[in-house]
Amino acid sequence: MLYMSLVPHVDGPRLRAFWHDQIAADFRDFRFTWGGFAFWTGVVIAAFLIAAVVTLYFLDWNQMRAPLSRYASHRFGRPVRIEGDLNVDIFRRQPHISVGNLFIGNPAGTPEPQAARIVRADLEFRLWPALFGNLVLPLVALERPDVRVLRTADGRSNWDGGDGRGGWKLPPIQRFLVREGHLEITDAVRRLNFIGTVSSREEAGGGNAAFQLAGDGTLNANKFNAEIHGGPLINVDQSVPYAFNAEVHSGPTHVVIDGQIAHPFHLDQFGARMSAMGQTLSELYYLTGVTLPGTAPYRLNGTLKRDGARYSVADLTGTVGSSDLHGDLAVDASQNIPNLGGHLSSRVLNFDDLGPLLRGGKTVSQAGAYLLPDVALHTERLRQINAEVDFDADAIRSRDFPLRGLSTHISVQGGVMRLKPLAFSFSAGKLSGTLSIDARKDVPVTNVDARVTDIHIEHFIKSDDKPLSGLVEARAQLQGLGNSVHKAASSANGVFTAVVPQGAMKKSLAEWAGVNVLSALGLTLAGDRSGTALHCAVMHFGAKDGVLASQQIVLDTDPTRIDGHGTVNLKDETMNVTLQGKPKHFQFLHLNAPITMSGKLASPGLGVDSKPAIAQGAIGAGLGLLSPFAAILAFIDPGLAKDVNCAGLLEGAKGQGAPVKDSAVNKAQAAQPAR
Repeated sequence: MLYMSLVPHVDGPRLRAFWHDQIAADFRDFRFTWGGFAFWTGVVIAAFLIAAVVTLYFLDWNQMRAPLSRYASHRFGRPVRIEGDLNVDIFRRQPHISVGNLFIGNPAGTPEPQAARIVRADLEFRLWPALFGNLVLPLVALERPDVRVLRTADGRSNWDGGDGRGGWKLPPIQRFLVREGHLEITDAVRRLNFIGTVSSREEAGGGNAAFQLAGDGTLNANKFNAEIHGGPLINVDQSVPYAFNAEVHSGPTHVVIDGQIAHPFHLDQFGARMSAMGQTLSELYYLTGVTLPGTAPYRLNGTLKRDGARYSVADLTGTVGSSDLHGDLAVDASQNIPNLGGHLSSRVLNFDDLGPLLRGGKTVSQAGAYLLPDVALHTERLRQINAEVDFDADAIRSRDFPLRGLSTHISVQGGVMRLKPLAFSFSAGKLSGTLSIDARKDVPVTNVDARVTDIHIEHFIKSDDKPLSGLVEARAQLQGLGNSVHKAASSANGVFTAVVPQGAMKKSLAEWAGVNVLSALGLTLAGDRSGTALHCAVMHFGAKDGVLASQQIVLDTDPTRIDGHGTVNLKDETMNVTLQGKPKHFQFLHLNAPITMSGKLASPGLGVDSKPAIAQGAIGAGLGLLSPFAAILAFIDPGLAKDVNCAGLLEGAKGQGAPVKDSAVNKAQAAQPAR
């Protein structure tokens, strides 16, 4: 303005020349100083700040809804819209933001458009810490939020962080309110569905339970309720652990947690004492995502710890059924498929408690009419976890089997579960082998390779009068399809071989098997308990489509050689086996009446096939027409049956996979000439 007052009133060319000379003179006189630079820089910044403050003060924030929505949509990769009023009050120590009718959509490719809708969201933050990058939220209030958590069968989800791997790290919240919240969780991978309400509040003077977060609804049709309690959030110090306790009821499952978050609002690190009880461990899958077997009712305690993506339960103690359980487990959830590892043990395992493992946690009445359970097992869950877990039991309590202990390693990798080795020890002998379930496809494939070695058959006979004795060696190699034990058995293919290299049989039983009527009746009436040598016995079955057909059944005793044939149908669990005794010595009264074993496997019936005896009687009657004494000829057996080549039988059974020892074969060879 000063220049303008001094400028003479001249024409255009002379005026331009004047300004040129004046500006050039000013630059010739200019001298740079840091003080001047700082002064003018401050003036410029102050001007911008004043302009910004004035702009923000008079700004109509509703005009910013569209730009902010576009920015948020781009930032989070999903549609975000502010459909209600947007009010911002920043001219206070704790700026306040209020958003009405906030819509958050799902990422592209998900079947539902909405992830969340909030009728009203209020947020306050502390201005001074925020200017230095430290966000503190005195208030977060959500009015009627409607949140829908979704995961499709191919693993795509509509959540970003907090998926169980890294854990949420939230800024400090001093007051967190949720009013009339609605939550739906649909997880096609875990087959989980939750519908319920969520609310939170903070009560003055509530002490350690001042803050309360509650959820209520249904989880897979079971009533669900969860409550979390903690101290007042306003007093939270990020350098001091925050104590909390939680209680969850999901159907018959009840979990109580009492612990501390190491750094409040950083949910990736905490430790707690935990207790859980329920009808079967498999139902914890919906709460934890960890695949566990069906079991008897349980009650467990342990120390739960989370460190980032690693969860662990140490000092696990409790009972499953009437069996004790101890050990440590850890889950690494850093990958798409979590990894479970650890060791579990029982001092005394009740064998009856293993039943629910096969029935998927169901009771006997729920398991169906079959001896082998037909309840569908959750084999699809094997595709959702990898595991390496050891289990052993020092002692086993069993009503039916003389068991001593159990040891196995459970491996689950890529949807295939293997129990290798799987070893039961008996008072004498053991059952060992491998079991695998391949669940990579919808219809699982089960393979069993089980060996029985050095087991005394008399230990499995409860009566004091032991009709049989001797070592049993057996092997089953079977493969079946289906998601239940019965379905897998009903389609089984493979072989089963059982061998008694040497033993003893009650003499009267051997005579009855040969239908030596006079001798067997006399021994029975006399109460004779003497035995006769069982030189060897071999049973070999081939399985096809669930039917075991005999390929060889031979028992060799001193008085009788017994041959048999028949089938065992695992589809309807029936058997039809015939044993025909052939005497080795002259018999004056011999009936041609094979012994039959038929009916349900659970309660087979023992009988006599009368048809050959009727034919034998008809022949006798015909001979009786010639002479009364000639009729007796039809019932006389010269006893021409030969001794069995036991060495050859045992060697053949060994070639078919039976665990026959070379010493047994050599012993049979040495004994052969003497017979």
